[in-house]
Amino acid sequence: MRWIRRAARVTDGDLVQAWLYGCLTPAVDLWLLSFVPEGRGHDQRVVAAFLAFLASAGALAGFGLGVLRGRRRPDVTPGSRRPVLRLVRCATTGALYAHLVLPAALVVDLALSPDRAIAYLVLLGA
Repeated sequence: MRWIRRAARVTDGDLVQAWLYGCLTPAVDLWLLSFVPEGRGHDQRVVAAFLAFLASAGALAGFGLGVLRGRRRPDVTPGSRRPVLRLVRCATTGALYAHLVLPAALVVDLALSPDRAIAYLVLLGA
């Protein structure tokens, strides 16, 4: 059972989570871009720019929260790399979590104007 505790400690580390979230964000973006059909008035560059804006806004928010948390509760000695890794992890976590706004926005859009549901179904079926 030691190896389970050791594996949990490694995956709980800031470096592993920053790398994992940093890789998952572009993967989610590419997956979302695969649903945007080319032509017929759809421009993938606009969708890609919006996703880049969403990821950078989430990264800035995560970075800001990480800075505030670090000021409130410093848990490492100055000069170590750990605060930098924690800030990178906070930024990549914020970028990934910002993509959770998209399903909520879709539900709100459908609730406010139900006639768009047909347009969404036609878009996904194409």
